[in-house]
Order: sequence, then structure tokens, then C-alpha cells
Amino acid sequence: MFSAKTAQLPGSATRPAKTSDAAPAAAVAGKSERFFHLDALRGGLMFWGILVHTSTLAPVDPAHPAMASVIFRKFAEASGLVRMEAFFIISGFLAYMLLQKYGGAKTVKKRLVAIGVPFITALVLLNPLTNYLVFMFHNHTLSFADYLGGKGTEYAHGPGNWHLHLWFLIALFVFSLLAPLVGKVVDVLMQSSSARTPRAWTTGKLAPLVPGLKFFAICVMVSAACVGWRVVFELVKDLCTAQSGSLSGILGESNYAVLCSVAEQSEFVIRSIGNMLPYYALGMVLFASTELRAIVFRGRWFQTLLACSLLWLARPAAGENPGRLQEVLILVAQTYVALCLASMLFWLAQKLVKGESAVARFFSDAAYTVYLFHYLVIYLFAMFLREFIPVSGVMLSVAAAGTFLVTLCIHALVIQPVPVLAFLFNGKSPKRAK
Repeated sequence: MFSAKTAQLPGSATRPAKTSDAAPAAAVAGKSERFFHLDALRGGLMFWGILVHTSTLAPVDPAHPAMASVIFRKFAEASGLVRMEAFFIISGFLAYMLLQKYGGAKTVKKRLVAIGVPFITALVLLNPLTNYLVFMFHNHTLSFADYLGGKGTEYAHGPGNWHLHLWFLIALFVFSLLAPLVGKVVDVLMQSSSARTPRAWTTGKLAPLVPGLKFFAICVMVSAACVGWRVVFELVKDLCTAQSGSLSGILGESNYAVLCSVAEQSEFVIRSIGNMLPYYALGMVLFASTELRAIVFRGRWFQTLLACSLLWLARPAAGENPGRLQEVLILVAQTYVALCLASMLFWLAQKLVKGESAVARFFSDAAYTVYLFHYLVIYLFAMFLREFIPVSGVMLSVAAAGTFLVTLCIHALVIQPVPVLAFLFNGKSPKRAK
């Protein structure tokens, strides 16, 4: 992952450019520009995942509404509006910084190691046990060997699937491969933008409205990209579904069932990769343009209220079975809300984080470890606590607090001091891990 220190631009990495506000930030930021607030916000968004996944301990049950913690569910709902969108904006922002510092080939190599190694490690060592605990908690007792063999796992309850919370690493892996290409597109856009002559009305009496209009234009473009991807995804999905029947005879019923299960669980990952790419690209644009960065990193109060109102109206109007047009309207409203709320988070982080501190640096460094281990630790706590505490808000609170403390200790006492573990779980080379 990135840290605040990596967001410092060395003078040797800057390149000559025009002095326009739209010029690449690498050319104008100078040596001392640091982005501690983004580093802190990135860590906070990853810690937020503890609350989100703790909420899965108490699934929605209309027959027993008291079983679910309203507060934890609201945290999970709020996460669905902005958390990962803001995370990928930050990831794209810092990815463009790395491109300026190291160039395309070296950046891709560094990112693939930093992302791929922890992904494979967690997928092999953590996810099978986590999924087993998820099954045990939400279903019935079963030996680990029988679980791995698929015995008694049909129609299982709970949030278990092969990727669990690691889907974001898959997305980052794909985006890292695309980063040099996307970066070149951003460079072209910035160069063409810097050559434009400002329109007269943008410098007249209506000038105060220009930042808000530009922010709205950004929202429109990101929404269009998300809608375009969803259309392509649904078309390809329908085509694959139509052609999948012929595989049943070739693979056999049992193998075909396994393939369908994996495909169903992977659908979310594929859809999310395409849906998050526009946010990642926007992050690159924000690093390249100091003007747009200032616009997006400022809280948009009115537009946030407007966006939330539109989404609040769109969802009930669509009903239980929305048509394609209604789905598009909801997706547009969700994208608008995500960007508005993200701008509020960026603004708040700038207000609260003015510089680097030892405590903030520790939490930032620990965020990666916490995120990889938290799902497993949540369900370890849940299996232990349910013998003493019923599934309730109290149990969820104890599990969340315990998970936060335990995963921090895992990072400080186990992962960080051991270079091999720092490499496996944090993607840090032995030199950096020391």
C-alpha cells in the first residue's frame, strides 16, 4: 500500500510544463507537497471495513428484528454509498504519483508485487478458515475436512464466498496493469485542457458558480462511465448465460454446478472492477490537475444534499423489481452520491489532518494488516462470544472492538517485526520491512 511519505514529490521527478492550473501536478507541486490527509483517510476507510463485516454476524431477519444491530447495519449501508469509491479515488491519485516518480514499467512491477503477494497469501492462508467459521456460525457444526470437501454446505447461509473482502485487491491488481495506459490518457487530457482559452462567462459575474458546475460535470462523466460499463456487463452476462447450457453436457452435472457457483460468486468482482475504474481514473486526474483537485477536495454541501435526496426518491419509486431505465437512474444517483460524499470526506480529512504524527503513521501502516485479518478475527470472536452473549448489538460491539485491538497487535507484534511476514501480508520487500 501507499504511505504519506510516498506522496512526496522529488524534484527530479518533476517535468517542465505550463503554469496553468490544469497542468500536471507533478510539474507544479514542488518538493514539499505531502498528502497526509489522504493517507489517514485511506486507513480510516479500511478500518471502516471492521464495522461493515461485523454487521454480517446479525443478518436481516424480519421475523426477529431485534437480532440485528441497527447501528452496525447503518454503517454497512453508509459504506455501500461511498467507502470503496473514495478508496479507489485515493488509489488512483497515488498511482499517478508513482507513475511520475518511477515510470510505467517500474510502477507496474512494484504494484503487482505489493498487491499480488498479500492477495495470494490471504486467499490461501486466511480465506478458507474464515469461510469455514462463517459457515459454522451461520449454519451447523462441521469438520474442516468435510467443509473443504463440500459436504453439507449446500444452500448455506451467511456471507461466505471464495474472495470475501479480497475483491478490492483483485481490482487494484487489474488497475495497476492499466495504470500506465490510463496515465497517458490523463496526460493528453491535461495538455489539451491547459491549451484551452477560458470562456468569458467563467471569469465574469458567474465565476463563483464555475467550481460547482465543474464538479457536477465530473459527476456526469463518472456516472456515464459507470452506466456504460453496466450496460456492457449486462449484455455480456446475458450472452454467457445463453451459451452456458451447452457446457452442462460437456462438463457433467456436478462440475457444471461447481462452475456456475464460482461464476456467480465472481460476478460481483467483475462488475465491481468495471464500476470502480472510473473512480480510479478520476483519482489520477485529481493528482494531475491542481484546479480539479481543489474543486473535488472541497465539501459540496448543496450538491450532497441534492444527490442524497435524488437517491432517496429514486429507490422507492423503482419498487422491488425496477426496470432497466430505473436501474440506470438509481446507478446515476448512487454515483452522484458517492462523489459528493467522497468530496466531503476529502474536505474533512484536510481539516483534521495537518501533518504527520507517529500515531497516525502507525495506524496507516497497520491498515493493510488489519484489513486482511479482520474478517477472520471477527468470526473467531463471534464463535467464542456466542457461548456467553446472544447475537445482539452488544455482541457485535465487543467483536468489533476486540477485532480492532487484536489485528493491531497482529501487525505490531507479528507482521511488522518479521520481514518475511511483512512481505507476505504487506507486500513490503525485506529492505522496506526493516
